[in-house]
Amino acid sequence: MNNTTAMPPRKSPFAKVITIAFVLGLMGLIVWNLPRGYSNDLTQVGQGKNIVVQVHDHDLVNSAGLMDNLNKIRNDYKGAVEFIVADMKIAEGQAFATAHNVAAVTLLFFAPDGTLLGTVSGVPDLDTLRNTVNQAFNLPTAQK
Repeated sequence: MNNTTAMPPRKSPFAKVITIAFVLGLMGLIVWNLPRGYSNDLTQVGQGKNIVVQVHDHDLVNSAGLMDNLNKIRNDYKGAVEFIVADMKIAEGQAFATAHNVAAVTLLFFAPDGTLLGTVSGVPDLDTLRNTVNQAFNLPTAQK
């Protein structure tokens, strides 16, 4: 009779290195895909600027679509409107959304004194988004 016991397979010494490299690569990809140039400083609301706040959740496709549309128009409003993100993945963003009774994929429009001028939920097309921003802040419709 053979009394040999099966030895567990040995893990390759490179398994940890490969795992660490994979995790770091994944983290790098996530950081690379974060929106660029958006502030998440919600204390700017009511500080003398026209503000559009996007309530954003990185896990939602529609939220990414709304962010993409904002990216396409926001340079048209440089100096006239500030665009800020309320990130649902951080406590401040969640508290902001709760305080305004809104969910992700929502835009909130604030006057310079902090008065809420209106909200838009969903992903409007670019022309509708421009018209909404122009109307909210009484900007010329030719603002493009």
